[in-house]
Amino acid sequence: MVSTKLVIYCLLVSGAFLLLVSLLLQKIEKLFFGKDKRFELSKKIPEQMIEKMDVAWFVTNYLMEFLFFVVIPSLSYSFFYVIFPLSGLRAAAIIVLTGLIMGALPLVMSLIVRIKFPMHYLLYLLLSYMIKFGGSLAIIGYLYTL
Repeated sequence: MVSTKLVIYCLLVSGAFLLLVSLLLQKIEKLFFGKDKRFELSKKIPEQMIEKMDVAWFVTNYLMEFLFFVVIPSLSYSFFYVIFPLSGLRAAAIIVLTGLIMGALPLVMSLIVRIKFPMHYLLYLLLSYMIKFGGSLAIIGYLYTL
């Protein structure tokens, strides 16, 4: 049976983790990749195509990540927990690495070839997604082992 109390705990704790990590990574991104910084990413891109990184952008990005990194894994974990013995941090690490390798790496490789984004920025994006997704799934897996 699905425990709604455990799902709510997973949503709250993983959501708080995702919020803290997103705020920290946004500060790091502004520090290293912002305007007038060493790694200028938007030099050759027209101003009309660049989205401003304000509060609305952060909230939209956080809600998308909350949906894909917290809500969907929490609900699917609660349904499959009864059937599959996927519990603990090892299962979360395996799921994160599989998702990253199967989903994000092909996209990044095509962006490197077609658009020629700087490699250090794409590595930063991959690492930030791995930290967010891995931390959220580790928290969910840990809460289900309690």
